[in-house]
Amino acid sequence: MISPKDNPLFQEDTLVPSGKMESDLAEDSILPSSTTTHLFAAVENLTNEEDDDLFADSNSSLADKLFADEPNRVADSATTQIDSEQQLFSPPQFGPAIESNPDTWRILVVDDEEDIHQITHLVLDDYVYEGKSVTLLSAYSAEQAKLLLQQKSTFAILFLDVVMESNDAGLQLARYVRETLKDRFTRIILRTGQPGYAPEEEIIFKYEINDYANKTELSRTKLLTLTTASLRAYSDLLLLESYRQHLEAKVADRTQELQQKNTELLQLNQALIRLNQEKNEFLGIAAHDLKNPLSSIQGLADLIQTSFEEGLSITEAIQEVISFARMIAISSHQMYELITNLLDVNVIESDQLKLSLRLLNLYQAVNLVINNYQVRAQNKDIKLHFQAQKMVYLVLVDDIAIRQILDNLVSNAIKYSPLGKNITSRLSQDENEIHLEIQDEGPGLSVEDQQQLFSKFCRLTPKPTGEEHSTGLGLFIVKKLVEAMNGKVECESQLGQGATFRVTFPKANEIGFPKEIK
Repeated sequence: MISPKDNPLFQEDTLVPSGKMESDLAEDSILPSSTTTHLFAAVENLTNEEDDDLFADSNSSLADKLFADEPNRVADSATTQIDSEQQLFSPPQFGPAIESNPDTWRILVVDDEEDIHQITHLVLDDYVYEGKSVTLLSAYSAEQAKLLLQQKSTFAILFLDVVMESNDAGLQLARYVRETLKDRFTRIILRTGQPGYAPEEEIIFKYEINDYANKTELSRTKLLTLTTASLRAYSDLLLLESYRQHLEAKVADRTQELQQKNTELLQLNQALIRLNQEKNEFLGIAAHDLKNPLSSIQGLADLIQTSFEEGLSITEAIQEVISFARMIAISSHQMYELITNLLDVNVIESDQLKLSLRLLNLYQAVNLVINNYQVRAQNKDIKLHFQAQKMVYLVLVDDIAIRQILDNLVSNAIKYSPLGKNITSRLSQDENEIHLEIQDEGPGLSVEDQQQLFSKFCRLTPKPTGEEHSTGLGLFIVKKLVEAMNGKVECESQLGQGATFRVTFPKANEIGFPKEIK
């Protein structure tokens, strides 16, 4: 066993730590240099603590007590040269090897005096707080400490000397931790043997130091107290940070939920505004379009009554009544068309549309509708043409729905075509689809008109050429019915060149349907 006299660290004439000039001792040593070595002075402070079991037996060798469990870990400081790089990347001479263990408290000791590292390890090697031991890492300069601090692992405590490679190296390192690394958690404890370089009151605030210790006053109990208080503060900060992050996550989740609800509410509000506008538009159109034919019917009824009161002959009165009755029929037809369209729109938009699909020859359906509109077309000197090979064009559709589609398309072509023009319907098929075209020679449609062509209550720039009535719902109904039967409808038009409506349905056959339609 090494005795104090055999160990150069404890010899009274060895007052200057390795690498220090004797003239620097008064300001840079850990303890005063008057009569004892640095380590003896520290031990003398330790022995003044009544609860210090380390020095309980005064008859035993002091070095034996200090190193009873460490016989092979004491080095001869007179012959040992500190290799800074080796100290940075190798386990410390005293204390456990460097470990990356989340179950330990990581403490970084930054000091250019080997004695300070040794004493810190001796005191804290067996220290346990809240069931976790400590892992001590050593750095002998601020630059070495930066390399360790730049690693992702954080330190609970940073024991920091002030004067190392420069008079304020420790203070600059503290600023680096707080400002560059943005580390507000690590507890920084400044330990200095030269208080003049680092006035306590000034640096505590300026450099965000958490505690200040004079090396001459640093006993074992003081070091343990500092460590315990610092670890408690560090642990509390981590707990608060976890609460903060958890709360932020909750707030973020809640904010996202509120934003989503707000978006949904905004969408619902916009939908309500749109529905309210449609309702007002519907009421306006319904009131206007129903008022005119009703007024006409009322006026015609009055005329019928006065026809017999004016002394006309029976023959003349009957002729007037027949004429008035024809006008009443036209007005009532307009009312019926409007009400029918409104009811159809309501059925479509309330998802109550029910179609009874069956195989149908589209050639027969188109030919029938064209024949039915010949009289109306002749009244405007319009010629209806039908171009198709006389064959079966088999589609899977609803009888009533396909008739309504064809009625709307043909009547629209007649309604908006000038007198004396032509309307041509074409029917063709390929391997998979059947195509219907209805082409007129009307005024054509602008790009703006085409964009709103299939919307509800659509009022186009072109007007009916024979004072016909338009509800603005026909093409909306056409599109919905065609799509409900797995078809598609589109319009191609240029101003001054008429319009061509194209309807396409999947080709069916008697063996199987093209696809299931719900």
